[in-house]
Parts: sequence; structure tokens; C-alpha cells
Amino acid sequence: MRSIGISTLRRLANIINEAIDEIEGVYAAADMSLPSLEAPFDPADPAEALLQNPIVEGATLNIMAAAAQLSATVASPVVSAFNASQAFHISACFRAASEINVVEMLREAGPAGLHAKKIAAPSKTDPLLLTRILRLLATHNIFREVTPNVFANNRISSVLDKGKPSKVLFENPDERHTGTSGFAALVECSADHNMKGVAMLADTMLHPEEGELGFNRAYGTTESFWDWLHRPENVYKMRRFYLVIWGTAALESTDAIHKGFNWSDLPAGSVLVDVGGGTGHISLAIAQKNPGLRIVVQDLEDTIKDSKMYWKENLPSHIESQMVDFQVQDFHTPQPILNADVFMLRYIVHNWSDEHFVKILRHLRDAAQPTTKLLVIDKILVSAARVPDSGEEAIPGSARPSAPAPLLPNWGVGKAEVYYVDVLMHCIFGGVERTLKHFMEVFAKGGWKLVQVHHPEG
Repeated sequence: MRSIGISTLRRLANIINEAIDEIEGVYAAADMSLPSLEAPFDPADPAEALLQNPIVEGATLNIMAAAAQLSATVASPVVSAFNASQAFHISACFRAASEINVVEMLREAGPAGLHAKKIAAPSKTDPLLLTRILRLLATHNIFREVTPNVFANNRISSVLDKGKPSKVLFENPDERHTGTSGFAALVECSADHNMKGVAMLADTMLHPEEGELGFNRAYGTTESFWDWLHRPENVYKMRRFYLVIWGTAALESTDAIHKGFNWSDLPAGSVLVDVGGGTGHISLAIAQKNPGLRIVVQDLEDTIKDSKMYWKENLPSHIESQMVDFQVQDFHTPQPILNADVFMLRYIVHNWSDEHFVKILRHLRDAAQPTTKLLVIDKILVSAARVPDSGEEAIPGSARPSAPAPLLPNWGVGKAEVYYVDVLMHCIFGGVERTLKHFMEVFAKGGWKLVQVHHPEG
């Protein structure tokens, strides 16, 4: 048994070493250095763009998975279990730092950093408590403690920068996220009502009430998250949440939409209905490369107002040529567009239970022509176990690689995001992230058949 254990350690270490060799090779060929953890993130740095190189992305994924598995293998299981139960501290502290604009103050201070007393002063918070919060984060490689009680940004903390002077943020707290990328809003939401809702998971499992989610238990309400968000007292939270949609864009490239479904195969004049499309930023990206497509952006009334403004600013030619229409539409009701060539559901269905998803599918099926295609853009959850072929592989494009042994086949921590979101969807919305088999089952109930899967690179 001992030799097997040591062999596993060596194999994990070899995966890490080989991945490092691959990354160093790519950067050496480009005569660049890997971005430093200690320096703030600079999206304009060519070295950052190189991280999107497929070889570097693959090597990075292997390092993340192997390093986590290596630590789990050698660490005390008691310590590992206890640390896992304490991970909420990181979320809470990260949100606290973002809410009092620590990142922006440290950006203005520069690499020498700023003492916690000065960081705490504008928000009138306790400098000793702030020191303890930032030190916990620095211990997890978020921020740097330059000297005792003096902190500076690093590559991870700096991604929360809202790009405004800290003075402006403190003077206009309700507008902190307006005009930003939305990523800081995403992090704050994740560590605010998302975390509070998920904290009630065990309570709602062991002591369930009809229709009650973790979110309902946490906030003492029978309203849905959407109704609660639209309460007058939640105006700031609502603004922040809708900016989260932009924040999620930082997690993936808008260019991915061009690398799956072949939009150029559609004849000029084909109708694409962006169902629940928000501002329609993805359908706009499609229209930019395929100007012959007619676009219909559908969403609720307040969102459609924003959508019109977004298209007017970013693709006015499509509005002037009347190639885009904006329609107030609730996808839980019958679909009014009867001549669509493509219905697109992007990150919609994971918000809803199977029952609701089937109803959405049925409304689209009832409005579809025999040639209408349904394009669903969503994550596909996979098992953490190595399993034999299930027959799903017969669907074109559905096959996907597994991580090399002894890594978990789904790359473990390296791909953890979708598993976090899966639990979140249940606790906040009653939704679910689905496996490919699960998708196929629900599609069939909704009157559709899965015929193709696309996995974008990265």
C-alpha cells in the first residue's frame, strides 16, 4: 500500500512538473514572463493574453487539479475537513473588502501599500478588524501584506477594481457598480444573498417546507428571489444583481458564441430569437459577424429598455436597417414569434426546475416550424467518477476528454465552478445544472431532440 501511495504522489507531482514545462515553453517562445501574483492584474498585458493559449490553459487546469489533489492526499483529513467547513470566511471577508472599496484605495496607494488605519478611515470601520480581514485574505493569496498591517493589491485582489477613484465611490455608494465591468458586483452578490441562501441548505433538506428554498429560509420570505429583488428597499441590490450579468462575461469570452453553432449556415434574413436575452449582448455579437440575420431580443419590460439603449450604442446600423426588434415577453407564456429559424436560450434553463424548463420548451415547440432549431447555451455537468461509455457519445460533439489519472476525471477543483453554481441554483432559484443525460430527458419531455453538442475551447 505504501508504494502505491508514493507512486500516486509522484504521478501528481509529474503532472505538475510537465505542466510547468509546457507553460514555460510557451512563454519562452514568446519571450515573455508569466504574470506575477504580486503585481496587479493588467488585462492589456500581452502576457495575460498568452494565458488563453490552449497549451497554457490545459497545463493550468492540470496544475490546479493536481495541486489540490496532492494537498488533499498528504494533509490531515481532519484539518482538510475543518478548513473546508470554514471556507465561508473567505467569501465574507472578500465581500467586506469590496464593499468598503479596499482595492481602489490600494490601487491609488501603489505597490508600497497602505496601513490598515488609513484604509479603514473613509468607511469609518475598525482598523484592527480590517487588518484581521485582509490578513486572512492575504493568507489565501488575495492581497499582499507588505509589512505588518500594511497591505497592497496583488493579481487576484485587483480584479475587483471598479475603475473609479475611491473618493467617488464613497461619495456615491449607490452608484458604486454603475459603469463597471460588473465583476465586483458578481463577487459581492456571491458572498451576500447567494452565500446566505446556501447556508440554509441543510435546514431546508432536513426540515423542508412546501416550495421553500434556502433563500426563502435565509430571508424569511415566501417570495421568489425575483419578486424579493424588486422590493422598493432592494433597489441597490437589484442594480447590483443585473450588473452581475456583465460580471459573468469576465469568466468567458464572447467569441465563444462563434465557435459552436455555425451561424454563417443560416440564409440571409433568418430570424434569431434571443429568448430572455437581457441586453442582447450575445445576439449583438452574433449580428456583428452575421449582419444578414434578423434579431429579436425578448425579455421583461425594464430589461428591454436597457437592451434598446445597448444596441443603439453598440450596433446602431442594425436598428437603422430594422434588422433587430425588441419585444417584451415572459418565456413562461406562449411564444409569439412563429417564423423563427433559431430560438436561443443562453444561461436561462439552469435557473429553473425540470417542471418549469419543460413548460418553457413546450412554448417554444408550439411556436416552432419543422426546421426551427433550438440553441441552448449552458454548462454540462459531469460525474467525478470514471464511468464507461453510456451511449451519449453517439451524439456528435458530445465526447469530451477526461483528466489523466490519478486526477479526478472532471479535473476536480480546476472545474469546480459549475458544481458551486449547481448548488447555488437550487438554493436561490430551485434550478439545477444538468448532465448531458439529464438535458436529453428534459428536452424529450419538452418536445425537442438533442442532435449536436459544442464544447468551446478553454
